[in-house]
Amino acid sequence: MPEQKPTVDHEHLPTKLGTEFVTRFSRLLRGAAIYDQKNVNIDRLTHECVQAINGIIRSQGNFFLKIVRDNFFFNNTRIIVRADKYPIFKAFWQEMKKRWIGEVEFTEEVSGEHLKDFIYLILGLEQNNESNYLYVKKQLEYRNIRSIEVGKLEFFKDEEIYVDSEDQKKHSKEIYFRSIGLVKEVVESINQQKALNIRKAKRLMQNAVNAILQDDSTLLGLANIKNYDEYTFNHSVNVAMYAIALGQRIGIPKKHLSHLGMAALFHDMGKTRISKEILNKTGNLSPEEWSIMRTHPVAGTELIMRMKEWGELSTRMIQGAFEHHLRYDLTGYPRLTRKRRISLFGRIITVADFYDALVRPRVYNRFPYVSEKILGIMLERSGKDFDPAIVKVFINMIGIFPLGTLVLLNTNEMGIVIQIQEDTELIDRPKVCLLYYGDGEYRKGKVVDLKERDDASGNFKRSIVKTLDPNEYNLNVAEFLM
Repeated sequence: MPEQKPTVDHEHLPTKLGTEFVTRFSRLLRGAAIYDQKNVNIDRLTHECVQAINGIIRSQGNFFLKIVRDNFFFNNTRIIVRADKYPIFKAFWQEMKKRWIGEVEFTEEVSGEHLKDFIYLILGLEQNNESNYLYVKKQLEYRNIRSIEVGKLEFFKDEEIYVDSEDQKKHSKEIYFRSIGLVKEVVESINQQKALNIRKAKRLMQNAVNAILQDDSTLLGLANIKNYDEYTFNHSVNVAMYAIALGQRIGIPKKHLSHLGMAALFHDMGKTRISKEILNKTGNLSPEEWSIMRTHPVAGTELIMRMKEWGELSTRMIQGAFEHHLRYDLTGYPRLTRKRRISLFGRIITVADFYDALVRPRVYNRFPYVSEKILGIMLERSGKDFDPAIVKVFINMIGIFPLGTLVLLNTNEMGIVIQIQEDTELIDRPKVCLLYYGDGEYRKGKVVDLKERDDASGNFKRSIVKTLDPNEYNLNVAEFLM
């Protein structure tokens, strides 16, 4: 019997090869930012990257990587980014975007020395300079490196580009608070039976998607605002921000991310039909009151079905309103007469809704759960209440120590987590804003990166010993994130 040749999955080959290159190239970029060109670690990382590039050229005949918006194309085929590889691609995208390099082509096999020259050339570029690609082209020509070519990063008219991080943060804050205003406006329109400004809502969600694609840390940080006086409005916006960021990591296309944001933003619309006495009750709900509360998914669905303004969004909006309490195994509410599979949007919104509901105080519970405990509950209920795959991606997104976590370091310093590392291998080493106590209150100190090592010993300078409950220190962590 003749020996069977292994089959090649040609459809997924570009994704596999493109992912391998981006992973190795990103490691080399990170290494070059730390070590000089003659360091033994750089030699190793360069060798691994050269192997990947030359192997691809030998098997494919050509090698062309292009970035269009937040999408990657390898030899003109879009790379499907897996959730576990998302942080690597995002970090790579941000590095290239800062330098306005959107195309890298290897026209023939490359040597280690030429690749090193190219890497350090990229790292040395002035940030946010549109003409960087022309400078790189001239330098490659001057150094007689003919195997590598670059092209300019393309931006599109409908995209708002915020190259300055402070401007970007300011823009994200505007989107967040405008979203709260929008939810209030919609609730008022429903109560007064006025027409809704759907175009305004769509545009706002498109801006939120753009901001999250640029940098999700500010919007996810703002989602830590614990305002029990405006719980409903804050909660709706936070669920939308978590859902968009989660959907992005799962690989939902950009157009559909804004639909997901809209569905999440108005998932609790049915609560406009619940009396304020029940919604704002400070004690536990009675069985009768709880029965009324459980009607809000159906009430929300009916409201959306009666509103013609939603147009093509109606189906998505219904999914968010009707399904967010059904649970993954369908044991939630409303009770179904026959089994059905919950939509992807419904499964995402369920996870975002549950996390945000427990992480913030309500009128009857001004002290929220700590994130650590919530993530533990979610893992425990994974497969029953929640889609296991989405829970896994969500925990990777939020981090072991989520934004806003109050931590104690081994140096006996106290601080608040303000940024999660993009590299999943460093998920336990976030950036922390140290706190110091003065004049009867805690104040912001310097920001430290827990991945920093001591030059002499090679050990990490600081590590997290344990998490602390901010309620015990009378701290509103959101104030330190804004």
